Amino acid sequence: MLSWIEIDRARLKSNLAEFRKMIRPSTGLMVVVKANAYGHGLETAAAVIAEDADWLGVNCSDEATTLTRIGVTKPIAILGHTSFDQIEGVVRNGYRQVLYRLDVASVLSAAAAKYKTTAKVHLKIETGTNRQGIALAELEGFVTSVKRLPAIEIEGVYTHFANIEDTLDPAFARAQVERFLDALAILKRLGVNPPQVHASATAGALLYPDMEFTMVRVGIGAYGIWPSRETQLAARERGRQLSLAPVLTWKTRVAQVKSIQSGDYVGYGLTYQARRAMQVVVLPVGYYDGYDRELSNSGRALIHGQHVPVIGRVAMNMTMLDVTDTGADVDEEVVLLGRQGNAEIRAEELAERIGTIPYEVVSRINPLIPRRLNAG
Repeated sequence: MLSWIEIDRARLKSNLAEFRKMIRPSTGLMVVVKANAYGHGLETAAAVIAEDADWLGVNCSDEATTLTRIGVTKPIAILGHTSFDQIEGVVRNGYRQVLYRLDVASVLSAAAAKYKTTAKVHLKIETGTNRQGIALAELEGFVTSVKRLPAIEIEGVYTHFANIEDTLDPAFARAQVERFLDALAILKRLGVNPPQVHASATAGALLYPDMEFTMVRVGIGAYGIWPSRETQLAARERGRQLSLAPVLTWKTRVAQVKSIQSGDYVGYGLTYQARRAMQVVVLPVGYYDGYDRELSNSGRALIHGQHVPVIGRVAMNMTMLDVTDTGADVDEEVVLLGRQGNAEIRAEELAERIGTIPYEVVSRINPLIPRRLNAG
């Protein structure tokens, strides 16, 4: 095995318990497991999450059917687009489909009639993010048309914040809430009162308890990663003392140990030249695996519980480390992300080094890499 991911079961359950303590007892907890559970392994992580969450959220029907296959019985909400050819499966399995297109509503209705069941949908309201959603000006006509269709139940209504992590100026988030409240008023006037109303993802749940409605959608926070440093600081300032712990550790082993001389180059492009005699190790991991090429000559890994630098360019399937000061043997364990001994490399660190966000760091880890569940 060239590299593998270890998922800490105890930490994952502890993170969910932290969010459960934070919200009202009556508020539902949806945990989002899209994008291979944010890189943590859909089957591995969701099996644990389903023990404690009220709902699970996915992006597509393929993810939903995977959850069903592994025995998840909690309600599953599909938060992304579903093509017409997959809608019968959505209805047959009782998944909740996001709805913002009338043609999709018609196909859902026909499938529900075919299977003599009800298609439950969650309306997505556009309040300012301008991705998928129903514009406020179109909502009344949209809902009126949906109500004419047989076998459809508007079970939920929701929106998504565009700038909730801007803790210095919450004006845009507040404006989105006002638009969402207007949408709820329109629905009420039309006689539609969905039991599931949700707006807040992780940052919203952390910072704005008044935006809970009847359910929150926790994503990145469930995996022990804060949406942003600003969110973490603001939560502490507001007395939201959550203890979140990363649950993912990415490991590999040393494939080769070699000695090089002063003046020798390492890797493609001759981007690193040794200034002394050095001991170098080769790792069987590269950008194909999700270890970003921007970590060339800037990243670091853990060996013997100590940080060692990446030298040379990260290649498709190989990365080199300078272990001159630590030493290393063939087949020794190396941590690319996570904790080893008293040292740690967090997703936030890698994100800063490559100029992105922690979400991307973990979700881009190659899904073919095995995920293992540890008792923790």
